[in-house]
Amino acid sequence: MQFMSTHCTAWHGIRECRACDGKENAFFAGVAHQDVAALHVQIDNVSYALGETIYRLDAPAETLLVIRTGAVKLARYAGKDAKQRIVRVLKPGDVVGMDAMLAGTAQHHAVAVGEVRGCRIPIAVVQQLCMEHPGFQWNMMRQLQSSLRETEQWLVDLTCGSVPARERMARLLLRLRDGDSDRIYHFSLKDLSAMLCITLETASRVITEFAGLGLMVRTGKHSEQFFSADIAALQRVAAGAPAP
Repeated sequence: MQFMSTHCTAWHGIRECRACDGKENAFFAGVAHQDVAALHVQIDNVSYALGETIYRLDAPAETLLVIRTGAVKLARYAGKDAKQRIVRVLKPGDVVGMDAMLAGTAQHHAVAVGEVRGCRIPIAVVQQLCMEHPGFQWNMMRQLQSSLRETEQWLVDLTCGSVPARERMARLLLRLRDGDSDRIYHFSLKDLSAMLCITLETASRVITEFAGLGLMVRTGKHSEQFFSADIAALQRVAAGAPAP
């Protein structure tokens, strides 16, 4: 695994590091900044390139990654043909590896979508904070519950076969939205079909339809991390309304 790593500079006023700033990311909620600083541990600022594997299924759980920018897809491979199934996409503010922390090994393949930057925290540090700070332990329980709720909602919104593919595609694109902006993370047709359990041809047909209706603007460049979208129109389609 190749990645760029520098020592965490959160305690020296560098604003780029967001994992340790409660206003930017609530991962360390319940722990005073001076208490985290007193741990004297290596918290790395890391970056991963497009398509780079962050960890593989069944790898030993050693660190968590708090995403600052970019997105990470969690995938499993099933069946005799080892077909990829993307079970969730994590975005800024999410924590990669929460389930692995409890299971002891990675439960998915985690792959970067575009360039991903984040703060990598040793699980041993997280366990120590849980033991010493009840407020942090409660915060971790809330994050785990939020992760479970998001996973359940992902299944309800995207994998119900009785809902038309175009409606589920609109729901998916809204879930891939970058915060409250009109930008949506750029996934390949193969990835989109893997998320919705539809054929590549169906995914292509729906995306082509959306582009023709002006619901999304594709640049045609695979390297582009985002494309622009008409969020209001996508919301109408996701709710079952006819095409604009």
